[in-house]
Amino acid sequence: MYKASDISVIIPTYNRVVDLKLTLLALKKNLKDLREIIIVDQSTDKKTYELIKKIRNRKVKYVFSKTPSITIARNLGVRKASGGTKIICFIDDDVDIGENYFNEILKVFNTHKEAKGVAAYVSSPEILKMGKAEKILRKIFFLSYSEEENARIISAYGNTYPISLSKVINSEWISGVNMNYLKTVFIRQKFDENLLGYTIAEDIDFSYRLYMKYPNSLFITPYAKLTHRVSNIERYPTEKMSFINQIDHFYFNFKNLNKNWREKVIFIWSLIGISLLRPIKFLISRKMNDYLKMKFYIKSLFYCIKHIKMIKEGILRDFKEK
Repeated sequence: MYKASDISVIIPTYNRVVDLKLTLLALKKNLKDLREIIIVDQSTDKKTYELIKKIRNRKVKYVFSKTPSITIARNLGVRKASGGTKIICFIDDDVDIGENYFNEILKVFNTHKEAKGVAAYVSSPEILKMGKAEKILRKIFFLSYSEEENARIISAYGNTYPISLSKVINSEWISGVNMNYLKTVFIRQKFDENLLGYTIAEDIDFSYRLYMKYPNSLFITPYAKLTHRVSNIERYPTEKMSFINQIDHFYFNFKNLNKNWREKVIFIWSLIGISLLRPIKFLISRKMNDYLKMKFYIKSLFYCIKHIKMIKEGILRDFKEK
């Protein structure tokens, strides 16, 4: 039976000392039961180091990583986890952990012996805002949308996530906001360090690869409570994010999908869908934000088509800073 003292919590952080402080305060009540909390700091200043130094608790450990990258930080955190660790818990630096979070995560591991990864359900504001017409179009073009108690990968651009959840479910992917994996998983699998810096796909890539090796090994539970505060600090400007978004989706497709004619057709079909939805959304809203999204999407799409060979080889951040 797994227990809280088997869990090492890893929190990568980058110039978010205020957010991190709130997250650590929420974790304070669990500290005595957990094995350790490892802060992997990639910041450009000393504020995070000074915060951890003031805490003065042996269970809260500080590790510095000179390369700002979520994948490098997570892999480093795993390597630094103490020998007795059996479960690695990754959480973002802008979340509030509920009082029962770890008990409910452990409950899934202890009742489902096939479990390799478990995450708490986190409601998505974007899913709740989605209109009926948009949802229908997204289904047609294999783009992301909500499903009843289901989390699947349907294309490189499409994953489904529950609009609400009332029971523990199997899933094909789990979100990086919170991820709990058996430490033994990392003997044969690591986070892909080709996805350097800020990335929107490393969590899906890691969990889906694990799912492909071990079907029915991933779970999402609604009973482990967690709130994502969604910090805006150190998120890339829109144009740069558009390039990263596009490149990472192309890379995910060539790495994990693209195995047969059906998956190849779905990828192209999804791109056609996005190419239609972007201008439609702008024409309806007439908002500058939607215009910029359309413009940046077109620029990033042409970049990916032009550099498709490079992306297939895992060279993903060799574009001009936007």
